Amino acid sequence: MARISTYALDTDIIGTDKWIGSSVNTANATKNFTVDAVAEFLNISGIIESQALRYKYQDRVGNQVRKRGTISFDTTEGITVPFSSITTWRLSTYALTNKEVHTFYDTPLTGSTVLVTNAENPKDWAIYLWNSSTQTPLEPLFYDISLTYISGTGDLIVDEDYLISLLRYDVSGDSDKTFIFTQAVPSIVWNITHNLDKFPSVSVVNNNNIVINGEVTYIDANNVQLDFSAAFAGKAYLN
Repeated sequence: MARISTYALDTDIIGTDKWIGSSVNTANATKNFTVDAVAEFLNISGIIESQALRYKYQDRVGNQVRKRGTISFDTTEGITVPFSSITTWRLSTYALTNKEVHTFYDTPLTGSTVLVTNAENPKDWAIYLWNSSTQTPLEPLFYDISLTYISGTGDLIVDEDYLISLLRYDVSGDSDKTFIFTQAVPSIVWNITHNLDKFPSVSVVNNNNIVINGEVTYIDANNVQLDFSAAFAGKAYLN
């Protein structure tokens, strides 16, 4: 066999290319390792310095152990959960990289806007307002996160990985806060929880982007009710 240094360099690397090496898990047996497999290991383990908030969706059933590094719900929600239906989820104090990250759940995430993407299929994404973070009383290694869905497409799919990224930081007092509410089902009355901690101005459009006027009732600094003469779907812009 020729010296390894004499072989030509491959300048067109693809995921199925292979290295040869020793596997510690099998008594140092000689095995092949693909580029894809090594890249996946580096992403999940966080060996290359990473601050990514990466989690796996676990559909916890019955008394099944809630795993470290997961997104889950208080009760089973099924193997596929539409992003648009999520108002709260339960996060591990540890990301999949095995790094403790729960301090981020309060600051800077609370009050801010976050982007959630499927790690393998970024076309599946959602934007949420991160309302609050509360440590789960009977499961101290997990936090219940209250969310308001803003926009997106796709689902949480069991055993797939998701990345959470800070999209817009809530800098209280440094910039005006806004909120976009989507009324998907036609209704005469829209009840909106915006968590802006103020009495915002309200502009409403239907699905054809035509401005619709209605009666605005401020319930408190974080909730508003809109009443219209006819049912319709659309969006409300609060700022």
